[in-house]
Amino acid sequence: MAIKDVLEKREIQIILIVAVLSSILVLHQVGAFIVYGVPAITFHTVNQTKPVSKSVTIVNSFGDWVAYEYYGEWEAQWKHDLDWWGRYVKVGLRATLKVKVETTDLMLSGFLTEIKPPPFLIEETGTTIFYKNMTIQAYAYGFKITLAWSGSANAFIIEQKEWGLVPPTIPSLQDMVKKCIREGLVPDFNKNYLVAADPILMSIDAPTLASDKAYELRPDYLGIGGMWLADYKTIGYTTGTAAEALPASTGTAVKLFRDKALTDPCWAPDYDTAMGKPLLTPNETYWLDHFSPSAAWWKISIVNLGSQLVYDDTKPYPDYISWAWEKYGSEAPAVAQWFRVDILFRVTKDWTVPKIPEYELPPEEKEKMKIIVTTEPENKGVPINPPSQETWTLKLSEIIPIFIVIFVGTIVTIIVYYYAKGKWGVKKA
Repeated sequence: MAIKDVLEKREIQIILIVAVLSSILVLHQVGAFIVYGVPAITFHTVNQTKPVSKSVTIVNSFGDWVAYEYYGEWEAQWKHDLDWWGRYVKVGLRATLKVKVETTDLMLSGFLTEIKPPPFLIEETGTTIFYKNMTIQAYAYGFKITLAWSGSANAFIIEQKEWGLVPPTIPSLQDMVKKCIREGLVPDFNKNYLVAADPILMSIDAPTLASDKAYELRPDYLGIGGMWLADYKTIGYTTGTAAEALPASTGTAVKLFRDKALTDPCWAPDYDTAMGKPLLTPNETYWLDHFSPSAAWWKISIVNLGSQLVYDDTKPYPDYISWAWEKYGSEAPAVAQWFRVDILFRVTKDWTVPKIPEYELPPEEKEKMKIIVTTEPENKGVPINPPSQETWTLKLSEIIPIFIVIFVGTIVTIIVYYYAKGKWGVKKA
């Protein structure tokens, strides 16, 4: 039977559809092919301070949380003093505010500089001199963090009634609903429409961020040289909205820490102010893994983010509301922060030179090549509690078995189906 004939059979089509859907479900669960966010930059926890205080855990390079859930009721009534006639309405408003965080736009900004001190004289014996060559290359990487607000809201009738012969001068039920929304529910919601969060705890992992260049340079160690806010942009800012986060000033240095409590700062090298390139002493070059962290903690903050509700009688009854950004602008409030982080790649090579008197360097030259600090410094480059990278890391060795299971399962299903059909699907004479 030709493959075309097999594929045209409805039973096989159903089996293949089920297999494809199953594979999509499995891959969605493990996140193997979800290309989203920048894995090297991870959101960990959010300490929201308003409109209500709460702590949110994200542990990913993207995510969101419900910042505020509002529910309010308002009522209006007109009636005769003796209750001969009347009109009554109770209106409700339900609103949900969310904040989405994500990292995107990872890019290699370019080569910064190469730091190449003279070879370090490590050891000298009667016959041999041992040297260590160290070269550090610095590259700048860029990525964007977006803090985006979103909201949903609707007004609805909880109860309405009228009795007796209501005079025509009395406001209609529709007018009473408008009054409840315009003078009651909208102002009540707008008392707590702003979201603030400080800090939003984040981490950065240099080997993951710089994996492409590390594959090319093959360094024995790579670490972080520094981090800055490269650009800042507010989106959807208009009447009745807010979009403000920190850091906000271009060029602001971002403090990196060894611990998630943000109490133990990481080392940072000096920089050439004119060229914007890192400057390392020979001691820092030699002990780079003791100074420059490969992973670090840092924070950003939401100062104010949100949109008010506004009364809008162009909307269908009884949902007479719009967000301020819809009414006066075109985009929901958001803040975009572009960061630059410098990665230092150290490449080391050991070599030996026979000790031949006529080829020996003068003593003063050899002295310059000795390690400046002979004792090993305290290792400040190691995080006190390293950020976990397990939430989004999936190795190729973990993906292959998934495909094998899906493929074999599909084949076995087809074989069993035809075996059963051949054995049990034929009626006895």
